[in-house]
Amino acid sequence: MDQSVPAVLVISHGPVCQALIDSVKMIFGDAQRLEALPLEEGMDPDAYEAALRALVEKYEGNVFLCVDIMGGTPFKCLAKLAKTRRLSAVAGISVPMLIEVLSNREECAGDELATRVAENCAGMEVDLTAFMKKVYHM
Repeated sequence: MDQSVPAVLVISHGPVCQALIDSVKMIFGDAQRLEALPLEEGMDPDAYEAALRALVEKYEGNVFLCVDIMGGTPFKCLAKLAKTRRLSAVAGISVPMLIEVLSNREECAGDELATRVAENCAGMEVDLTAFMKKVYHM
């Protein structure tokens, strides 16, 4: 894959980041330059920050990060790293968001990719209660 296409790094509390990647590969297919970095239970935040720095530095050029939640340790480590390197990211990563990132990363990168993903995935939550009631009563 072209080195100008952003590497996508998914970071989270626990193994959800790897599970998201595994699930997306079932739908999207194999994707290059896509990696996960879970914060393991009991892991020292400084050790996680060092691991994240090493993972980001592994890739030249564009790196795009997907984080589980704002305010948690992975997010805080990302924020510290962003002080020394230009990075773009989205928070609240989900299967649809990760598919959106991978589908658009060859067309746009950085802030444009983050904006597109956030806009395209806004409001994807669906209340299935009425549907489930219909199914149940059939």
